[in-house]
Amino acid sequence: ELQQLRSTREQARAIFEMASTLSATLNYQHILDSVLDVSVLGLREFGPASTRMVSAVLLFAGSGLRVAASRHMDMFDEKLPLELRGGAISDALATAEPVICHDTNRDLEISTYTALHRCKIAVAVPLRAGFENLGVAVFGSQDAGLFAPEHIDLLLAVCNQATIALQNAQLFESLRAEKARIVEIEEDARKKLARDLHDGPTQSVAAIAMRLNYIRTLFQRDPVRVPEELEKLEEMARNTTKEIRHMLFTLRPLVLET
Repeated sequence: ELQQLRSTREQARAIFEMASTLSATLNYQHILDSVLDVSVLGLREFGPASTRMVSAVLLFAGSGLRVAASRHMDMFDEKLPLELRGGAISDALATAEPVICHDTNRDLEISTYTALHRCKIAVAVPLRAGFENLGVAVFGSQDAGLFAPEHIDLLLAVCNQATIALQNAQLFESLRAEKARIVEIEEDARKKLARDLHDGPTQSVAAIAMRLNYIRTLFQRDPVRVPEELEKLEEMARNTTKEIRHMLFTLRPLVLET
């Protein structure tokens, strides 16, 4: 009983360390790689595990699944899209529970990948967040007795933690993309404002200054025409003020429109 208690404690420690590893990064690809590496390390913590385990994380892309990360798969397998045909992977996605396949060569989905043909047993673990299926993790081994209940519990715990980490990574990427978009919009707004100021009010103010200089000269040579020129100057100043007010109005916060 003491030995079993120690084993249980070691298993809990291993799961905690794996959860910490998955939560320590916001890099999407690093999380996918960690799911596979951490799962194999965890199985070894629980007891003898196959050293040549084939594994892959498949995520939804369009209407099917595609390999996002893999171990011991060749490049041809990694590029193959997976169509759901009612196999173990479809069952795992439908039930939101791990599904064990004892005949990988006859399964319509797992047999898609040649690397899994050599495996005697495989398990599909769903990556599910609430009611949304992100994908599935598939683990295959030549050891027919590898995936015991405690192994399945471990893989399910890792995949559940990985799903949370993937959601966090997606939110982080969305926030970063939104921040970049806002910065780009602000930069475009600054450039447009600079152009509008240069082509509009700046030219008008320069024209007003030139007109004032002309009126000062005219005041000495032909004072009779000064009132007429002052009226023109006043009209120019009013138009410039109106133009500046229009520009300020376009810079108002969008929330004020509602």
